[in-house]
Amino acid sequence: MKASETFRHPEYRHNCAQCIVYKWNKLFANNPEFVEASKGYSAGRAPEGLCGALFAAINALPTHKDEIISEFEAKNGALTCRELKESGVPCPTCVDVADELIEKYASA
Repeated sequence: MKASETFRHPEYRHNCAQCIVYKWNKLFANNPEFVEASKGYSAGRAPEGLCGALFAAINALPTHKDEIISEFEAKNGALTCRELKESGVPCPTCVDVADELIEKYASA
């Protein structure tokens, strides 16, 4: 399952950050409360205005922060929610990229 499949899905109603936390909960100590706690990290409300999916990916794998940031920016052209929206990058695309980067580095 792709993380973006729960994005605004009627059953889940996840935002970008919640999609990542929900799928990769094992990296967040298998604590389902983290999904609800990540609710406030969408729409540019993550620290420094970062994309919520990117912020969640960084928190899932902090030892790969630099690589995740670099590759996310290379694939999407920006890091902040505002810049991503202004350049027309949709939220599900950001979630998919963050999901792919976790997949890549979780096994590294």
